[in-house]
Amino acid sequence: MNSVNLQALFSILSALAFIYLSYQVLSVIRFDVFLHDHQEAKARILKLLLAICIGYTVSSFLISIIMNLQNVIFGY
Repeated sequence: MNSVNLQALFSILSALAFIYLSYQVLSVIRFDVFLHDHQEAKARILKLLLAICIGYTVSSFLISIIMNLQNVIFGY
C-alpha cells in the first residue's frame, strides 16, 4: 500500500476510535435530566452526536499535529 492509502486508513481508524472513546466517556453523563420526561431516545441521539463531534475533533487535531511534526522533521 502506498502512503496515501495508509494515511486514509489511519484517519478512519483514528476517528472511529476517538468517537467510540468519547461515547464511552459521555455515557457517564445523564442527558435525560436535561430533556423532558420519556425522551430517552433523544438523549441517546444527543449523546451519539456529541460523541461524533468530540471524537472527530480530537482525531483531526491529533492527525494535524502528527502531520505537522512529520513536515518539521522530514521537511528540511
